Amino acid sequence: IYQRAKTIFRRTAAPSRLIGRSQERERMVQFWTNHVLSNKPGCLYVSGSPGTGKTAMLTEIIRSFQSTMEELDTHQVKEVMINCMSIREPKGIYSKLVNELKTPKQTIQTDIVKQAEQILNGKENKTNERKNIISVVILDEIDHLITRDQDVLYKIFEWASSPASRLVLIGIANALDLTDRLLPRLRTKNCEPQLLNFNPYKVPEISAIIKDRLYSLEEEQDTSALKETRPLPLMQPNAVELCARKVAASMGDLRTALDVCRRAIELAETDYKRKNQQLQQQQKPVLGEQKNAVQQQQQIKNPEIVKVSIPHVMKVLQSVFGSPAVQKLKQLNLQQKIVMGVLMVMARNSKKEQITLGKFRESYTTLCAKSSMITPVSGTELVDLLSNIETAGILTIGKSKEDRSRRIHLSVQDSEIVQMIQEVSVLNSWMSNIVSSQAK
Repeated sequence: IYQRAKTIFRRTAAPSRLIGRSQERERMVQFWTNHVLSNKPGCLYVSGSPGTGKTAMLTEIIRSFQSTMEELDTHQVKEVMINCMSIREPKGIYSKLVNELKTPKQTIQTDIVKQAEQILNGKENKTNERKNIISVVILDEIDHLITRDQDVLYKIFEWASSPASRLVLIGIANALDLTDRLLPRLRTKNCEPQLLNFNPYKVPEISAIIKDRLYSLEEEQDTSALKETRPLPLMQPNAVELCARKVAASMGDLRTALDVCRRAIELAETDYKRKNQQLQQQQKPVLGEQKNAVQQQQQIKNPEIVKVSIPHVMKVLQSVFGSPAVQKLKQLNLQQKIVMGVLMVMARNSKKEQITLGKFRESYTTLCAKSSMITPVSGTELVDLLSNIETAGILTIGKSKEDRSRRIHLSVQDSEIVQMIQEVSVLNSWMSNIVSSQAK
């Protein structure tokens, strides 16, 4: 049972059904019906923090509509799902789209952007054989296509908004502020996508999802009404509640809750094996007791299952969430994390020199210029970012007659900032480039 439990709590495990998210499900189904099934172009932007069920929900909806799409006699549906993290640079999305959507007879043209547009508008050949095909392009982690002028993202959203388009675009991203940067220009061109935001999971939702997965361990499938009266398999209810409350208070990331459960199950399994081993040692048959050996062996085969308890969950939570400083860093937004990355580099290079506001501004501009995926903010916004980080207790800014001479002191460790950066792939690649360039 421990092995099966660890399997269903893996991040990659596909649940038999998704719990909750009824409003988000309804919006996605409506969009799919109005555009994909109705043969109409359109675009949907799905945002939300990591682990809020965006991709999982969309995957389930596609699966539920699979047979309906196959039976359509008005048009064909061709789906392409691309994780933008797999593309080395934003403009590489055009080649990826052409390779995924072109017919076997077609060759790659020199002007790949034009070819991608023609394919998605059904104009890539004279016979117009794609007029009867609508392409559903799902771009997961779409914020990885960010460039300084946002040209790549604008172009793709514009293609989906053209009346002649054969494209239904669904963009998924963690960045909640991406639309704020994109929308003004898209709105002026009448290319504004529909917006759908997934809020972080709350305590009842996380608890219900964990319990549903635990009940799936039992072979007989009882009705949900009976589940309430049935004892919870493998985990004590208060241990589930503790996990749900801690994760909801942190980020509401379901994947973190699943990880905590899986690791807590591993601890319970270790306790079970230790208990089993001790039982075997105690019940080894001695001379004159051979007759009872078979009965003793049967007892050994079925020792009492060790359930996941509060101490198991607490031990995992301490290692997952670490110090309060790590938690504060995780809750910063992308631009604030960029600021912390710059300060970390400066702290490493400055040795005994003080970091001043003036030097920080210079370093911020220089280091942001080293990546096309990092967009620097204005001077006023930068001051606001520093102020917000200071309010969070992560740094302090001293006083001085001259503003640029004010000293910045970090209240967190270098290793804690590194951990924060490594969890965001855009920042991780940016920082790796900076470190390698400075090492030369």
